[in-house]
Amino acid sequence: MELDKRVAEIVAKAYAGEAATEEECVYLLGFGEASPEAFAVRAAAASIVRARTDNTAVIFGQIGVECSPCTADCDFCSFAASTTGFEAMRLDDETIVEKIDGFCKDGDLYGLWLMTMHEYDLEYYLHVLKLAREHAPAETNIYTNVGDTSYEDFCKMKEAGASGVYHICRLGEGEHTKLDPEARFQTMENARRAGLAILDAVEPIGPEHTPEQLVEKMFLTKRFHSIQTGSMKRIAVPGTPFADKGEINHFTLSQIVSVQCLALLDMETLPWIGIHEPCEAGYLSGANLISAETGVNPRDTAEDTSASRGLDMDASRRVLFEAGFTHLCKGDGTKVPLTMEYIEGCNR
Repeated sequence: MELDKRVAEIVAKAYAGEAATEEECVYLLGFGEASPEAFAVRAAAASIVRARTDNTAVIFGQIGVECSPCTADCDFCSFAASTTGFEAMRLDDETIVEKIDGFCKDGDLYGLWLMTMHEYDLEYYLHVLKLAREHAPAETNIYTNVGDTSYEDFCKMKEAGASGVYHICRLGEGEHTKLDPEARFQTMENARRAGLAILDAVEPIGPEHTPEQLVEKMFLTKRFHSIQTGSMKRIAVPGTPFADKGEINHFTLSQIVSVQCLALLDMETLPWIGIHEPCEAGYLSGANLISAETGVNPRDTAEDTSASRGLDMDASRRVLFEAGFTHLCKGDGTKVPLTMEYIEGCNR
């Protein structure tokens, strides 16, 4: 079977170091996920990304430190004020430190996200940042995952120990949320101005999203010079308006992340590229970041997602090992060999 000529040309350019254009990415996503063309793109993305990173992956962790019925009221979120079953709750210092220690005890966590609601108590959050910076090893980066925030407050977060910010104008922003897309972009600019790195993703992806919508979000990574990106599927959270709207499968998600990889090849430093939920198909399609999670989670109705959807550090290492990665990168750029002996040693 002969490969589509244009796809072959785009793939050949990728191997030569040339990124796919927006229009080319839309074209690539027009093929079925099981087509020869989609497999060719997956192979190119995986081989190029692994060559540029010395076959290295990273582990990020996220702690949901507090929750409450959220005024952003996102249709896809378990915290949405109009549908949530959660009441206001907050982790105490002892629990937060215990969770940080669980993620960081072996020193190979690249970055730690601290997640709260769209509206949050700044003083509590600054306290949590300081707590994390005090207890996490120096080589683990601390990242925020908060709602829209001012430049001044981001400066305070940087002073408290944050080195970057996860923020994005999501798919359906302003339509399936009560948030202003421009306010989301302004928050990202506020963070950059405060000297914080930007981390993003294309999310939350549902079966209704078009290639054009997905590609528009992919290219925001270049606009904001993000150090981390990826593709995240929407979860049909029980009780939300999207509970019965269906999900894309991991195979489809892997096709999306492979095209995303080709879009970013002209960035001087290739961002770490995540796939969520984690799946081996994604790590064979260019993704190289996995996320371990604990505490509350917007894609889960459990009070602690580590007992439900969330992976722990051991499971994360094993997924990456089974996907063939040979190194883990720490937050300071140093690497450790990812072997079964290493994984077993971390559990002693």
